[in-house]
Amino acid sequence: MQPPPQAAQPPPVVTLDQAGVTSLANELVKRGPNPQQRAALAIAGVPGSGKSTLANAVAAAINQHKPGSALTFAMDGYHMTNEKLERLGRRDRKGAVHTFEAQQYFKRLAELRDASKKVRVPVFDRTHNDPVYTGKPEHTADAQTRFIITEGNYLLLDTLPWTAIDDVTDLRVWIDIPEAVARQRTIKRHIEFGRTPQEAKLWYETNDQLNASYIRDRSRHADLVARWPKD
Repeated sequence: MQPPPQAAQPPPVVTLDQAGVTSLANELVKRGPNPQQRAALAIAGVPGSGKSTLANAVAAAINQHKPGSALTFAMDGYHMTNEKLERLGRRDRKGAVHTFEAQQYFKRLAELRDASKKVRVPVFDRTHNDPVYTGKPEHTADAQTRFIITEGNYLLLDTLPWTAIDDVTDLRVWIDIPEAVARQRTIKRHIEFGRTPQEAKLWYETNDQLNASYIRDRSRHADLVARWPKD
């Protein structure tokens, strides 16, 4: 008689205070890189969970000891352009999973993994609400770059092409955040970038909230769960 299957162990939890961010950076450094391949960390979570904040903090922790060795790479650089969204009739759902150039994102991430390649990455320009290439050193992987920290809402989804993240990263982190906190942060960000409070709330309720529910329902287990310290 076969024993009953063991329940999967929940992933470890790290609190994102200074010590927690440092431990996450050290974990990535420990896992790589090798001479042919840059090490990569993926950070996923709902809108307003602090993905870019964490990515920048981890990169800064690594660069403090090895200047220029860590590069952040946001999935937001692969938003479909406004012109394409208009043509496809998807402008009112910008930010939803079907409004990203997922295949292009994974192609660029695979290129970034190749330590022999110099690779430019796009960033999302919130002034024009479109992806742009800046050509700046902080948006270019070169010979000094050994670590890639990538982040995005959908990086742990349970469907193709998103499951390909397992093949191009060494460590995957999910940011666990209360829904009310993520909502507040997201609305505040919309206001900071020009929407009125009423417009920001409406956009959240008709777009971001739908995306957040989809992300929570469809994301797989990560290697680590990260939580921001309570105020």
